[in-house]
Amino acid sequence: MKLQLAMDVLTLEDALELSGKVAEYVDIIELGTPLVKNAGLSAVTAIKEAHPDKIVFADLKTMDAGELEADIAFKAGADLVTVLGVADDSTIAGAIKAGKTHGKGVVVDLIGVDDKAARAKEVTDLGAEFVEFHAGLDEQAQDGY
Repeated sequence: MKLQLAMDVLTLEDALELSGKVAEYVDIIELGTPLVKNAGLSAVTAIKEAHPDKIVFADLKTMDAGELEADIAFKAGADLVTVLGVADDSTIAGAIKAGKTHGKGVVVDLIGVDDKAARAKEVTDLGAEFVEFHAGLDEQAQDGY
């Protein structure tokens, strides 16, 4: 089992501060999608440089250009990236190809997928090693969730 910190902060400064406080207690440091979009992939590089012994997870939520986006993130220092399970199979396969090229991992995020069990099998057949059953913040905020 590995313990993962999901950093849903918006700035690199806040991410470095937070990760510095908890790094000794966690195995995986996840840069949430808002952080990656706000601070860019340079945040991935900075977190990896600050914590080279940790698995750095860039939650890209890639929907298109899977191989290209995963390749860029891996070159920036990510050990894991996400691709959306609702993406085309070719997008997922491309991200997995980039992961294999770099010796890194791809997490297929099933947010927004109606039949999560069926899609999990499909993406596993595509070569995905990690499948994430994910309920988004907006979904969790709905009455009755």
